[in-house]
Amino acid sequence: MFQKHATGSIGASKRLDYWNNLVSTMFPGMTVDGAQAINASWTGCRLGDFGLSLASSERASVRRWAGGTPQSSEGSGLIHFQSQGFSATGQCGRNAGLFSGDLTFCAPDEPYTIEISDRNVMFVIDFPWAALEQAGATPGLVLRHQTPAMGVLHGFVGSVFSQSWNGMPAEEERSALGDVLHRLLLNALSTQAGQRTQTGLRERLLGFVEGNLGNSSLRSGSIALGLGVPQRDVQMVFAEMATTASDYINSRRLALAAHRLRSGPRGASLTDLAYELGFSDAAHFSRRFRERFGEAPSTYGRRFGQ
Repeated sequence: MFQKHATGSIGASKRLDYWNNLVSTMFPGMTVDGAQAINASWTGCRLGDFGLSLASSERASVRRWAGGTPQSSEGSGLIHFQSQGFSATGQCGRNAGLFSGDLTFCAPDEPYTIEISDRNVMFVIDFPWAALEQAGATPGLVLRHQTPAMGVLHGFVGSVFSQSWNGMPAEEERSALGDVLHRLLLNALSTQAGQRTQTGLRERLLGFVEGNLGNSSLRSGSIALGLGVPQRDVQMVFAEMATTASDYINSRRLALAAHRLRSGPRGASLTDLAYELGFSDAAHFSRRFRERFGEAPSTYGRRFGQ
């Protein structure tokens, strides 16, 4: 029923290459940037028209079609469905944080990036884009975990990987499970559509943060002032996400810094980049970057030809 792969049996110096070869074979155009000795695993199966994967990984940057022309993927979209940990996604000009139980839709031919946390567990669903596009799926659309529909969907997907089948289930059974997954996704989309007219505080808060990352005084107090809500409400939102305002803001700034170093102009000033992203000075930026990525920003930039 399941195919399984893991880096644990590979020599430490070859793990990242092994992991990249694996993910690019399964999902053309996808690359991973992480520790050379990355610990990661993948388990996958097929349920009718849907491919279902369970990916576990240490902290890494995932990119698809970065710096290249998307190739034909036969109309297959991807859903990144956070199970444990946190990830920050960016596609089609839309940025969002994914927490346990949240998912985002990624179109077949649209570039995107995902910065994933340590101890990250994510379901990846390969699906016919046309099957959900008519129901409202769009690139970068995020469905949040707060609705019962999303809870049921998360529970179903998780239960698939907790089964202990003796041998391969019949094709009819796998197809029926795929139909159930399809209906649950349609239900989650329908439920979300009915709630879009009332954007929650979390969505407003994350959008405000993304638009003000260059403001060095961005704190829970300034966020509350900008949104016109009590500071305590802002702190509660971050607490529900198992983080703090400062940690979340720092994570997003560093994710953007890494993106700029990978794709920005050659020889760009690190001092200018630090101030542009709201760091107090270049030394503070470099220290934080090293803590996050394990190397200085100048070294990181050279690895990508900057």
